[in-house]
Amino acid sequence: LQWLKDPGPRNEKRTLFCDMVCFLFITPLAAISGWLCLRGAQDHLQFNSRLEAIGLIALTIALFTIYVLWTLVSFRYHCQLYSEWRRTNQKVRLMIPASRSPHPVSHSLLSAKLMKKTADETTV
Repeated sequence: LQWLKDPGPRNEKRTLFCDMVCFLFITPLAAISGWLCLRGAQDHLQFNSRLEAIGLIALTIALFTIYVLWTLVSFRYHCQLYSEWRRTNQKVRLMIPASRSPHPVSHSLLSAKLMKKTADETTV
């Protein structure tokens, strides 16, 4: 959601929106077209016209291959854009531990405390 709210390059968001709209339109069309082609191939096999049936089966395979390749390429492209955005727009929080002793803490002692971190926490 932060990536969508980010006022950065609008071209990337427009591309994502267009790909989502295309995916929503193309998915049912590809499913219906594939079903019709296979249904036609089944009918042609019943009427002993094997060449037309093989052509319709090949058309179905080509249709779904193109659909799957487009989906994978589009998904990979948007994942790369998101990964690059995450790499360049990191959220950093500076955490300074509260002092428990009334004596002032020296910088070397404070840095030693900061260097002791948990495995899931990065202190800057």
